[in-house]
Amino acid sequence: MTSSCTCHTSTSYGPGLRAAHYLYQGQIRAERTVGGQRFRARRSDFHPITTLSYLAGLVNEHNTVRLDVAAASDDLGRTYELLVAELQWLAGGNRFLRQEGFVGGVMKLCLNPAAACDGGADPRPIAARHRFPYPVLADGGLSAPEPVRFLKYSAPFWEELYAGNQKLFDLQRYPDPDCRHCFPPVLRLV
Repeated sequence: MTSSCTCHTSTSYGPGLRAAHYLYQGQIRAERTVGGQRFRARRSDFHPITTLSYLAGLVNEHNTVRLDVAAASDDLGRTYELLVAELQWLAGGNRFLRQEGFVGGVMKLCLNPAAACDGGADPRPIAARHRFPYPVLADGGLSAPEPVRFLKYSAPFWEELYAGNQKLFDLQRYPDPDCRHCFPPVLRLV
Protein backbone atom coordinates (compact mmCIF):
# COMPACT_ATOMS: atom_id res chain seq x y z
CA MET A 1 0.00 0.00 0.00
CA THR A 2 1.25 3.49 -0.84
CA SER A 3 -0.19 6.95 -0.45
CA SER A 4 -1.91 6.51 -3.82
CA CYS A 5 -3.78 3.39 -2.63
CA THR A 6 -7.51 3.97 -2.08
CA CYS A 7 -8.27 0.61 -0.45
CA HIS A 8 -9.99 0.87 2.94
CA THR A 9 -8.64 -0.21 6.30
CA SER A 10 -10.53 -3.27 7.45
CA THR A 11 -12.25 -3.65 10.78
CA SER A 12 -13.72 -6.88 12.10
CA TYR A 13 -16.99 -6.29 13.94
CA GLY A 14 -18.33 -8.75 16.49
CA PRO A 15 -21.43 -9.29 18.63
CA GLY A 16 -20.29 -6.66 21.13
CA LEU A 17 -21.91 -3.87 19.11
CA ARG A 18 -25.39 -5.38 19.28
CA ALA A 19 -24.81 -6.59 22.84
CA ALA A 20 -24.15 -3.02 23.98
CA HIS A 21 -27.30 -1.86 22.22
CA TYR A 22 -29.40 -4.67 23.73
CA LEU A 23 -28.09 -4.05 27.25
CA TYR A 24 -28.64 -0.31 27.09
CA GLN A 25 -32.11 -0.58 25.53
CA GLY A 26 -33.11 -3.20 28.10
CA GLN A 27 -31.90 -0.97 30.92
CA ILE A 28 -33.69 2.19 29.83
CA ARG A 29 -36.88 0.33 28.88
CA ALA A 30 -37.01 -1.26 32.34
CA GLU A 31 -36.51 2.14 33.99
CA ARG A 32 -39.05 3.99 31.85
CA THR A 33 -41.87 1.45 31.71
CA VAL A 34 -42.28 1.04 35.48
CA GLY A 35 -45.95 1.22 36.38
CA GLY A 36 -47.14 0.52 32.85
CA GLN A 37 -45.78 3.72 31.33
CA ARG A 38 -45.19 3.82 27.60
CA PHE A 39 -41.56 3.82 26.53
CA ARG A 40 -40.32 7.00 24.85
CA ALA A 41 -36.85 7.65 23.51
CA ARG A 42 -35.05 10.77 24.70
CA ARG A 43 -32.46 13.02 23.14
CA SER A 44 -30.15 12.16 26.02
CA ASP A 45 -30.19 8.44 25.21
CA PHE A 46 -26.87 6.78 24.41
CA HIS A 47 -26.08 5.34 20.99
CA PRO A 48 -23.71 2.45 21.82
CA ILE A 49 -23.51 1.04 18.28
CA THR A 50 -22.66 4.45 16.81
CA THR A 51 -20.08 5.20 19.49
CA LEU A 52 -18.39 1.79 19.33
CA SER A 53 -18.33 1.94 15.50
CA TYR A 54 -16.77 5.40 15.69
CA LEU A 55 -14.11 4.11 18.11
CA ALA A 56 -13.49 1.08 15.86
CA GLY A 57 -12.51 3.46 13.07
CA LEU A 58 -9.82 4.95 15.33
CA VAL A 59 -8.23 1.84 16.86
CA ASN A 60 -4.62 0.87 16.26
CA GLU A 61 -3.15 -2.64 16.08
CA HIS A 62 -3.42 -2.95 19.90
CA ASN A 63 -7.12 -1.98 19.78
CA THR A 64 -6.43 1.20 21.73
CA VAL A 65 -7.66 4.71 21.03
CA ARG A 66 -6.52 8.08 22.32
CA LEU A 67 -9.81 9.92 22.04
CA ASP A 68 -10.07 13.71 22.07
CA VAL A 69 -13.51 13.75 23.67
CA ALA A 70 -14.37 17.30 22.57
CA ALA A 71 -13.60 16.52 18.91
CA ALA A 72 -15.46 13.20 19.11
CA SER A 73 -18.52 14.86 20.66
CA ASP A 74 -18.57 17.30 17.72
CA ASP A 75 -18.18 14.45 15.23
CA LEU A 76 -20.99 12.47 16.86
CA GLY A 77 -23.27 15.47 17.43
CA ARG A 78 -23.50 15.01 21.20
CA THR A 79 -22.64 17.08 24.20
CA TYR A 80 -19.28 16.52 25.83
CA GLU A 81 -20.90 15.43 29.10
CA LEU A 82 -23.23 12.95 27.39
CA LEU A 83 -20.35 11.34 25.48
CA VAL A 84 -18.24 11.03 28.65
CA ALA A 85 -21.19 9.41 30.45
CA GLU A 86 -21.72 6.99 27.55
CA LEU A 87 -18.04 6.03 27.42
CA GLN A 88 -18.04 5.43 31.16
CA TRP A 89 -21.17 3.26 30.81
CA LEU A 90 -19.48 1.25 28.03
CA ALA A 91 -16.37 0.87 30.21
CA GLY A 92 -18.42 -0.29 33.22
CA GLY A 93 -17.33 -3.82 34.13
CA ASN A 94 -14.83 -3.73 31.22
CA ARG A 95 -17.45 -5.41 29.04
CA PHE A 96 -17.01 -3.30 25.90
CA LEU A 97 -14.17 -0.89 26.70
CA ARG A 98 -11.42 -0.50 29.20
CA GLN A 99 -10.71 3.07 30.21
CA GLU A 100 -7.00 3.43 30.87
CA GLY A 101 -6.89 7.14 31.57
CA PHE A 102 -8.63 10.48 31.13
CA VAL A 103 -6.38 13.52 31.26
CA GLY A 104 -6.81 16.94 29.67
CA GLY A 105 -9.88 15.95 27.67
CA VAL A 106 -8.13 12.94 26.12
CA MET A 107 -9.39 9.50 27.07
CA LYS A 108 -7.26 6.42 26.49
CA LEU A 109 -9.48 3.43 25.75
CA CYS A 110 -8.98 -0.19 24.79
CA LEU A 111 -11.79 -1.73 22.77
CA ASN A 112 -12.95 -5.30 23.44
CA PRO A 113 -12.15 -7.24 20.24
CA ALA A 114 -15.58 -8.88 20.57
CA ALA A 115 -17.00 -5.45 19.66
CA ALA A 116 -14.51 -4.56 16.94
CA CYS A 117 -10.91 -5.29 16.06
CA ASP A 118 -8.44 -3.52 13.79
CA GLY A 119 -7.68 -5.39 10.59
CA GLY A 120 -4.52 -7.42 10.93
CA ALA A 121 -4.70 -7.41 14.74
CA ASP A 122 -4.74 -10.65 16.70
CA PRO A 123 -7.61 -10.47 19.22
CA ARG A 124 -6.15 -13.13 21.55
CA PRO A 125 -3.44 -11.03 23.27
CA ILE A 126 -5.78 -8.03 23.47
CA ALA A 127 -8.47 -10.11 25.17
CA ALA A 128 -5.88 -11.76 27.44
CA ARG A 129 -4.26 -8.48 28.50
CA HIS A 130 -7.57 -7.03 29.69
CA ARG A 131 -9.41 -10.30 30.41
CA PHE A 132 -12.29 -9.16 28.25
CA PRO A 133 -15.48 -11.22 28.45
CA TYR A 134 -17.25 -12.39 25.31
CA PRO A 135 -20.91 -11.39 24.75
CA VAL A 136 -23.36 -14.00 23.56
CA LEU A 137 -26.64 -12.78 22.06
CA ALA A 138 -29.83 -14.71 22.76
CA ASP A 139 -32.20 -15.80 20.03
CA GLY A 140 -35.09 -13.36 19.97
CA GLY A 141 -32.96 -10.26 20.59
CA LEU A 142 -34.47 -7.71 22.93
CA SER A 143 -37.59 -9.81 23.45
CA ALA A 144 -35.57 -12.64 25.04
CA PRO A 145 -35.69 -12.84 28.86
CA GLU A 146 -31.90 -12.41 28.98
CA PRO A 147 -30.85 -10.85 25.64
CA VAL A 148 -27.11 -10.85 26.45
CA ARG A 149 -24.89 -13.13 28.48
CA PHE A 150 -21.18 -12.64 29.00
CA LEU A 151 -18.76 -15.54 28.96
CA LYS A 152 -15.87 -14.98 31.33
CA TYR A 153 -12.46 -14.62 29.72
CA SER A 154 -11.13 -17.96 28.56
CA ALA A 155 -7.92 -18.36 26.54
CA PRO A 156 -9.14 -21.59 24.84
CA PHE A 157 -12.36 -19.85 23.78
CA TRP A 158 -10.50 -16.90 22.20
CA GLU A 159 -8.10 -19.39 20.55
CA GLU A 160 -11.04 -21.25 19.02
CA LEU A 161 -12.68 -17.99 17.93
CA TYR A 162 -9.45 -16.84 16.26
CA ALA A 163 -8.90 -20.17 14.52
CA GLY A 164 -12.42 -20.15 13.11
CA ASN A 165 -12.18 -16.56 11.85
CA GLN A 166 -8.46 -16.17 11.11
CA LYS A 167 -8.94 -14.90 7.56
CA LEU A 168 -11.24 -12.17 8.82
CA PHE A 169 -8.83 -11.06 11.55
CA ASP A 170 -5.79 -11.20 9.24
CA LEU A 171 -7.36 -9.01 6.56
CA GLN A 172 -5.66 -5.61 6.82
CA ARG A 173 -7.32 -3.84 3.91
CA TYR A 174 -10.54 -4.20 1.95
CA PRO A 175 -9.68 -3.92 -1.70
CA ASP A 176 -11.21 -1.05 -3.65
CA PRO A 177 -11.81 -2.17 -7.25
CA ASP A 178 -11.27 1.42 -8.38
CA CYS A 179 -7.82 1.58 -6.76
CA ARG A 180 -5.40 2.12 -9.63
CA HIS A 181 -2.45 1.20 -7.43
CA CYS A 182 -3.66 -2.28 -6.47
CA PHE A 183 -5.68 -2.93 -9.63
CA PRO A 184 -3.81 -1.20 -12.46
CA PRO A 185 -5.75 -0.87 -15.69
CA VAL A 186 -5.11 -3.66 -18.15
CA LEU A 187 -4.50 -2.57 -21.69
CA ARG A 188 -6.24 -4.71 -24.21
CA LEU A 189 -5.05 -4.65 -27.75
CA VAL A 190 -7.74 -5.33 -30.29
